[in-house]
Formats: sequence, C-alpha cells, structure tokens
Amino acid sequence: MNITKIISLLGPGIVWAATSIGVSHIVQATRAGADFGFALLGFIILAHVIKYPFFLFGPKYAGLTGKSLLDGYKSVGNWAFYLFLFLTFITMFFVQSGVTIVTAALAMNLFGDVLSLSQWAALTLVIVSAVLIIGHYKLLSNLLKWMMLTLVIASLIAWFAAVNRLGFSPSAQAPVISLTSTASIAFIVALIGWMPTAIEVSVWHSIWTTSRVSNASKASAKNATIDFNIGYATSFVLAIIFLWLGALLMFGQGEGFANSAAAFAGQLVGIYSKALGEWSWLLMALVTFIALFSTTFAVADGFPQVWKRAALLLDEKEQAESTTNANKAYIVSLTLLVIGSWWIINDFSADIKALLDFVTTVSFVSAPIYAWLNYKVMMGTDVSEDQKPQGWFKVYTLFCLTVLTLFSVFFLWWKFIL
Repeated sequence: MNITKIISLLGPGIVWAATSIGVSHIVQATRAGADFGFALLGFIILAHVIKYPFFLFGPKYAGLTGKSLLDGYKSVGNWAFYLFLFLTFITMFFVQSGVTIVTAALAMNLFGDVLSLSQWAALTLVIVSAVLIIGHYKLLSNLLKWMMLTLVIASLIAWFAAVNRLGFSPSAQAPVISLTSTASIAFIVALIGWMPTAIEVSVWHSIWTTSRVSNASKASAKNATIDFNIGYATSFVLAIIFLWLGALLMFGQGEGFANSAAAFAGQLVGIYSKALGEWSWLLMALVTFIALFSTTFAVADGFPQVWKRAALLLDEKEQAESTTNANKAYIVSLTLLVIGSWWIINDFSADIKALLDFVTTVSFVSAPIYAWLNYKVMMGTDVSEDQKPQGWFKVYTLFCLTVLTLFSVFFLWWKFIL
C-alpha cells in the first residue's frame, strides 16, 4: 500500500489520536517525567499495551458491520446500553471541562491575558461548537489532520533540541522517588486512566468510523484498522516524547507544577524555553496549545455523537424524521455540554490538577466495564467467526481484561479498605 493510499485512509484514527494526545500527554506524561524521571515509562507502555485490543474493536466492529459499539451494547442488552449512557452523562461535563480549562490556560499563555481564564474557556467552547455545527465530522477530520502533523513535527524538534542540549537522560543527582507512597499510587492511577485515553472513547471512534464506511466489509475493517494503528502509534511515540521532555527539563530541579490553570500553563511552556533557549518558547506554546485545542474539538464532538446515535437507536419514527430528531439531539447535547463544562471550569480553575486527577481516576476505575463490553460485542453474532478474537490474540485480549480488572479492584481496595 503506497503512502498516498495510506493518507487517504486517515480520518477517524487521527480524530481518535487528537482525543488522546492532550491532557494525558501534555499534562500527565510531562508531569510523570518531571516528578519521576523515567520511572513511570513502563506504566505508559503498559497502558498502551493492555488497552490496545479494546480500542481496536471500535473501528474494526464499525468496519465489519457498519454499526457503532453503542449499537453493539444495545444488542448485548438494554442494561449495557443504558449503563453506558448513564456513565457518559455522569462524566461528560467533567471530561470536557478538564480538557477545555487546559486549552484556555494555554491560550492565555500564548495570546496574553486580554481575557480571563473563564473567558478564554468560553471563547474556546464557542469556536469549537460553531465549527462542529457548521462543518460536522468532515471539517473536524480535515482540521485535525493538519493539527496532528504540526504537533508531531514540532514535538520531534523539541525532543531533538532537548537531547542535543541536555543528553539522553536526566541528571544523575536527581532524587529517587518512591512509587509506593500514597501520592505516587494516586498519580499512577490518574496517569493510566487517560493513557492513551479513556476506553469509552472507543465508542466515539466507532461512530466516527461509521460515517466513513459506505460498505461494511472485511476490506472496510482492514482500512479502519490501518487508520487506527497509525493514530495509536502516533499516540504512543508522543507519550514517550513528552515524558522524556519532562524528565530532561524538570526532573530533579526542585520544582513542581502549580495547581492553578494559568500558572500551570505558563510553567509548562516556561520549562522548555528555560532549558532549550528563548527560541523554543513560541514553538512549545504552539505545540501545547494545538494539542489541547485538537483534543477539545474531538471531545466536544464525541459526547454529542453518542447522544445523537442513542436518539437514532431509540427513535422508531420514519428514517427522515429520526435523522432530524438525532441532529437536534446533537445540537442540544452539545449546548448542554458547553454550558455545563464552562460552569465547572469556574469552580475548578484554582486547582487544575485536582480536576484532572478526578476525571482520569474515574476512567481508570471504569475501564474494565468498557473493555468487557467491547469484547462481548466483538464476540457477538453479527461478527463472523473468522473476525472474532482468536488464538493468541484472544488470549492476549483476555489477559489485558484481567489486568485492567485487577488494577481497578486493587485501587478500590487500596482507596477504601486498606
């Protein structure tokens, strides 16, 4: 397959990557490197390994059947369908506010404090909403392709500059940090929760994929898988790069990240210019802003897409009327999402780390539920036997599900019983 063909396939996988390469990479991976050096690299690798099959099932199922995972949940049982919608409603405002507040803080850092943090957040949400309502998925996909390309190139430039100036590893004098302390365990849980992103995003990915699948087939599933694997590999490489940058530029320097959003953003970009030189300030300000702005776009589309699809599945009217009602559900849910998340931002702007750690921890605990549902859907009757997980991949998938479950159970035991 030539490079032109591969580029033409890029779409939902890049949107998925944009969803991932935001808070988990810019914030959490950089924090991991800054606070622990390379000690948490294994957890970043582990998170990508154990979540891979459950993310893969989204585009593959959509390519094979022309349906989303949400359709699949409904076929498993109404309980699964409504459980997902319930969990989506509970978390959607916190997730959107989490990514938007970082984007607003980085916008303030890049463009100046001509607006307050909440005003930057409001402006960001209005721009994102307008683009989504006017252009929907096609415009979103095209925008994010260029954003991701810019992000990858700029991140690699920053990494090469840091390694060239500081070497491949942080100072040997850096302190040894215990991974078994309460603070360390809590942060590791938050890191894995959104690394590369929350498993429920696989449902969004399947919905985005259905918009590109004109003929459900094995060939469509193969193309969707290639697209996804490119996005997943991009996420994996950039997660390591941002951890590496955090380790080289901040670990052992006796400086931690601030709690407030505005201070955090300035500090995040400032460490790069301090270590790499003033020339890098604009580069890293753009890199971090583009990464979070693209994530805000993708998340703001993902949640309303769920409610739009749910409206279609629940509406028994004629197709034309059902489509109209579903489009209304998209706009209404997007409006509620914007208003609700902006309201939360006003309350959490003083402690951004607390907000991010909360939503990522919720994703960590609920991960086995979504993973099991995705596996159940792929083992359903609407997937042919030769396309279901088989052999070593089935063993690998069940092993990953077991690890996710044990992690979640351990955390709940550690948090509430130990």
